[in-house]
Amino acid sequence: MANASTRNLADLAEVFKALGHPTRLWIVRSLAGKEMCVCDIVAGTNEDFSAVSQHLNVLKKARVVEADKRGKHVFYKLLYDCIPLLVDCMEMHHKIPHLPTHEQEEAIEKQSQAFIKHLKSLKV
Repeated sequence: MANASTRNLADLAEVFKALGHPTRLWIVRSLAGKEMCVCDIVAGTNEDFSAVSQHLNVLKKARVVEADKRGKHVFYKLLYDCIPLLVDCMEMHHKIPHLPTHEQEEAIEKQSQAFIKHLKSLKV
């Protein structure tokens, strides 16, 4: 049986599981700060509508995104504004060792500023 600490992390673990596919990572990054119609997501991923729909359902089930049906169109938005920052940070972690020193410093500073901006935007 899991202890109280690990049980409390179960929902968060579901979020990370839902992010475990390149297409879903692309979707959450694309939803950063905006809503998108399913048709635009399909066009951006270059995948079949049914495949994108399945990816969106995984994200919706994990409460990463929410859907808003407007007439014949369904729009999605992120419920975790921090996920695109996390994805960018992790991607940069892999790139930094291969950059020249001055570019490493610039990349780290850019990441730091993005995190600070996000933290300042949070409602207390």
